[in-house]
Amino acid sequence: MHEEELKKIGLTDGEARVYLALLNLNSSTVGPIAKKSKVAYSKIYEVLERLLEKGLVSYITKEKTKYFQALEPGRLNEYIEKKKIELEKNEKDLENLIPLLKSHLNKETAREAEIFVGENGLMTAHEILLEKAKEKSKLRFFYIFNPEYDERVYDFFYGRLNFNGKKTIPMLKQKKMKWLGIINGENIKKKFKKYPKLIVQRRANFPIPGNIDITDNSVLIAVWSDDPMGILIQSEETAKNFKDYFDSVWKIAK
Repeated sequence: MHEEELKKIGLTDGEARVYLALLNLNSSTVGPIAKKSKVAYSKIYEVLERLLEKGLVSYITKEKTKYFQALEPGRLNEYIEKKKIELEKNEKDLENLIPLLKSHLNKETAREAEIFVGENGLMTAHEILLEKAKEKSKLRFFYIFNPEYDERVYDFFYGRLNFNGKKTIPMLKQKKMKWLGIINGENIKKKFKKYPKLIVQRRANFPIPGNIDITDNSVLIAVWSDDPMGILIQSEETAKNFKDYFDSVWKIAK
């Protein structure tokens, strides 16, 4: 009960179970805590120590025996605030670290193609693709309609995909980009009509190569399945070849 919610804010499985057990037990020695939380006795002290460090548990000593108790749930807000402060510090440290790490990158041997697995991986690939795109440029794309994954893909682009904390559409407006799309289904075409100034599309009544996004210097090939994946190719020459092919298909699509 409520273990998953506690895990989402940063507690481990054992910490969540021990904290909930203590809320029910009030003040207790180690034995009942281990029994109620179902955490191994050999691990219970370690878990309690971590909760003490996080400021969620306290103890008193009676006759040389420690009695532990959970601090009132409102303290979770303080715990979250501490995590936010730590995260902000880590972000600042990372901002300073990234340029240093990039200076070690051997550009001559940098990988031209990378594979990204899962929706989170595919999201990262799209963010890289869009981040490297030039302002006022065009993003060309092929999209193959698949009723099994259509809603999932739509939610990915207009619900989940972010760019530096901003949704896809606001980001496109910020960079003054425009999408040109060749698709093979009416269903997705109707959805794209919500953004007429940003997305111009044509329908192909013939086979198209796959789900592909093309920018000035990058190509992303996405494979949508139960476990989606993407291949990101960062090469101006490859991107030019795909753009030339897209433009030739664009002329005959309707």
